[in-house]
Amino acid sequence: MTEQEEWITSRDNVPIYTKTWKTVKSPIATIVFVHGFGENIKRYDYVFSRFSKMNIEVYAYDQRGNGETALRNKNPGITGGFEVLTGDVTDALVAKRKPGIPQFLMGHSEIVFNYACVGPEKDNLCGYIICSPFFQQGDKTKKPAFLTFTVVALSKVIPNLTIPVNLDPKYLSHDPEIVKSYVEDPLNNGVGSLETHMATVPKFLVNNKKYEDITLPIYFSHGSEDHITSPTASKEIFEKITVNDKTYREWKGLYHELHNEYEKDQVIDEYIKWIIDHVANKTTN
Repeated sequence: MTEQEEWITSRDNVPIYTKTWKTVKSPIATIVFVHGFGENIKRYDYVFSRFSKMNIEVYAYDQRGNGETALRNKNPGITGGFEVLTGDVTDALVAKRKPGIPQFLMGHSEIVFNYACVGPEKDNLCGYIICSPFFQQGDKTKKPAFLTFTVVALSKVIPNLTIPVNLDPKYLSHDPEIVKSYVEDPLNNGVGSLETHMATVPKFLVNNKKYEDITLPIYFSHGSEDHITSPTASKEIFEKITVNDKTYREWKGLYHELHNEYEKDQVIDEYIKWIIDHVANKTTN
């Protein structure tokens, strides 16, 4: 396994930090991975080193306003909004597609569900994995209704105004070392622009029943004790998805970052198994 770090230039000339966890042999599948709110892809080294050992190649990038990308562009929390974020996912999928090799889109918390509903390449994949999906804030982060209304109103006037994310790191993982590492990591900025908040909350997609347009296999995983994103809302949306090949995996007692819990190897093993099973299905069909 080798790790490759690279700076690329987006379609609108923004430098974006990327990382690829390459396989030794020819990959059986490729993944484009989209990280969660206010974090960075270096936090996934352990996860994707495991993927690469199973001949699954993973490509990820620090989204605009996040991680190394935000540091270089001096714009923490500013992403450009829904269309820009969607465009970056599309560009990554097209650029990293390998002929004859199944490609998956995977993400933590946000963005990937949105893409599965309306993304331009949404039907040209093998499937989706969404970890701790964000449909509604959890019980420890939920904002009062008047604040949500304020964000909606102001996002149309001052979209690049950044505000702190109401996230208590102790609810990321039961492992105190993970919490400590998250807090001390300078690449986790903990802010988001008003436009970003609007782009990552998929209410308009849900309200318009865009989940009915999901056509590919989809896998949700969520901790039953996730206090950052609501597992109850996650289950409700999952039940409304009409595609036949869908899986909801609830992890009893776990927090938001399943891949950083003490049970992380079990979580990762199930992701890998789901991918391998769907590679086999695609090969035989």
